Amino acid sequence: MDGFPRPKVLVSRCLEFENVRYDGHVISSQIVKDLEPYVDYIKVCPEVEIGLGVPRDPIRIVKINGRYRLIQHRTNRDITEEMDKFTDDFLDKLQDVDGFIFKSGSPTIGYRNIKVYSGMESATVIEKGSGFFAAKILEKYNGYPVEENDRLRNSRIRHHFLTNLFAFTEFRRIKSKKSIDELIKYHKKHHYLFLTYNIKIYNEMESLIKNCFDIPIKTLFDNYEYHLKELFSKPPVSEYYLQTANTVFSQFSSKVPQNEIEYFNQVLEKYKQNLITLHGLLEILKLYVLRFDNTGIKDDRLFQPYPIKLQPSVDEDRDKDYWK
Repeated sequence: MDGFPRPKVLVSRCLEFENVRYDGHVISSQIVKDLEPYVDYIKVCPEVEIGLGVPRDPIRIVKINGRYRLIQHRTNRDITEEMDKFTDDFLDKLQDVDGFIFKSGSPTIGYRNIKVYSGMESATVIEKGSGFFAAKILEKYNGYPVEENDRLRNSRIRHHFLTNLFAFTEFRRIKSKKSIDELIKYHKKHHYLFLTYNIKIYNEMESLIKNCFDIPIKTLFDNYEYHLKELFSKPPVSEYYLQTANTVFSQFSSKVPQNEIEYFNQVLEKYKQNLITLHGLLEILKLYVLRFDNTGIKDDRLFQPYPIKLQPSVDEDRDKDYWK
């Protein structure tokens, strides 16, 4: 299974690329390094773009009289208008983009839990939100694949982000061509993957496909995209993977010897008890698909939602010699 599209990903310049962090450092990010051969990066550092130097005094978001201001608190310099203008101009010029990797903790390009202060020195944190630059991106590109570098260290978050990114990118390419035939193929190729995420939303997408030639093409693609974003708004829980594995296995279980059916049920129970990984479960399931199915289930994106080399090592210390 290959043929993945090449996503266009906006990323903070301080992640692996340039020493533009406020302290003059570059931040190591494994996901940014891993993705580089498979995506086209659009790099940006909002603070440097508006002329702040490197190194520079840190900035913070301050709420003053009910309004959010971006202030370099040691110098008391207010850069709110400069940042707003840069962000608006940047977004006006931004062409196609498929996803975003933001810098954790940044008051400009941070995504989650960015501190908002009540004032300058010795001020308290009164709330948390998104950075100035990131907030406008989230508004304009609502529902697009978005994550932060620190959160992407978590294997589950990383898996969900990559699955979303490559599925969304492929859909956007099809939408740009306005090809109903390709949309039908896309939907079929993601059948079990989408079922795993949300059965109810999948059924709504299925209804669109069944009636695709009776719907105006713009309405068809807009509605499908709406449901696709909704589908990926939450990752599947382990129970959903179990349900999908059972559904797939049932397609050909009549051909499987009884002792192997019992074995596969034991595999499902091990996954349920968190004794084997999701990737282990899917590898075993795919072996049965290859042996007993002739309907094309093996090509479903459930088994490979993104390039295989982007899957992180299960045990990075597997070959480390602890006895030398």
